[in-house]
Amino acid sequence: MSGDLFAKVRAYESYAFRQELEAQRLLPYFRVAEGPPTAVTMMGGVPRVNLGSSNYLGLSGDSRLTSAAHQANLRYGTSVNGSRLMNGTTELHLRVEDAVANWFGEEDALVFGTGYTTNLGVISALVGDGDVVLCDAADHASIVDGARLARGRLLAFRHNRMDRLETLLRRASSTDAGVLVAVDTVYSMQGDLSDIVAVTGLSRRYGARLLVDEAHAVGVLGPDGQGVAALARLADGVDLRMGTLSKALGGSGGFVTGPADVIDFLRVQARAFMFTAAAPAGGLGAALAGIEIARSAEGEERRERLAANAARLRVALTELGFDVAPAPVWESGVEVQTPILRVPAPDDMTAARTWRFLYDHGVYVNVALYPAVPRGRAQLRLCVMATHTAEHLERVVDAFTVLARKLTVRPAAADLVAG
Repeated sequence: MSGDLFAKVRAYESYAFRQELEAQRLLPYFRVAEGPPTAVTMMGGVPRVNLGSSNYLGLSGDSRLTSAAHQANLRYGTSVNGSRLMNGTTELHLRVEDAVANWFGEEDALVFGTGYTTNLGVISALVGDGDVVLCDAADHASIVDGARLARGRLLAFRHNRMDRLETLLRRASSTDAGVLVAVDTVYSMQGDLSDIVAVTGLSRRYGARLLVDEAHAVGVLGPDGQGVAALARLADGVDLRMGTLSKALGGSGGFVTGPADVIDFLRVQARAFMFTAAAPAGGLGAALAGIEIARSAEGEERRERLAANAARLRVALTELGFDVAPAPVWESGVEVQTPILRVPAPDDMTAARTWRFLYDHGVYVNVALYPAVPRGRAQLRLCVMATHTAEHLERVVDAFTVLARKLTVRPAAADLVAG
């Protein structure tokens, strides 16, 4: 008799821990939002300052995007009910692709249903038998999963360790393998930057192609909101740029932009593009409106507010004694204020209790526990928005101030939750 496929479920250590958290009302996941992911969001019947969303420019929930989505749904329906290859391509898909390619100054672009499927489809289509894909160990799961799905070989290097990347590139260049380097530009858990200058230089030196994931940078950083590669003036040295329409731009879907022949190849080779329903019209209508705003003077003003809000919160939490990493510093010595702040916790249970304390004090944050992060690396992740006001941030700082006092006197874990 074969073994029980479900045995692993019942023996899953993290599942037992999740049940324990749920029993103590500490489970930070699957919380129900009762409205759009704006600066303050209703959750559990209470308005909470929202530091858990990637709505960086505050465009999701904006009436202009909502109206654009509504008009798109009226014209095209709530679902295209088919793949792009067959019956799922609408004028909206083509308009978004034209808008993205124009924005990034590239020959062409391709819109996928999500950012995750973008990386999945691009990497698995390009990296074939005998090829190699090199990934930063901190890359998003979509990059790693795309590399695993590819027929080539996946090699990872320690986060931002350029010496290790060069070693792997040197070895790969001594063979006939095609090589793809794939890195995030803003790392979603740490909020730090890729060493894009070194990554680009090494990729060029050893003849590798370079894919950068700008998901947390599009609309947020760089001239015209084009991202980190443009900020570093290295866009011409990057082969493919990937991004999402569902974070700063307030819509839905993902995209890749680059040379026309590569994009055309992906249209008929990327399985995650060809064999799934196309992005729905409403999200694309909203994304078009979001791109227009992001590229306008208003978009620049929102980026400035976002950077100021991130800097203010980073300084305040650091002064309270929380181990928040400083803003990444560009080669010129200029700080780059990414909208993601990482607050480490000593263990998973403390992270969960800290999350609950903040939640009960009207602040919602994200929590990363094992196995999402290595053991002993639990953390809170705070995502700032351009639409957070001084009052919102003051409420956040007030909650962390009370939390800092409780942590200073080393309370019993139950006391931390009791508030």
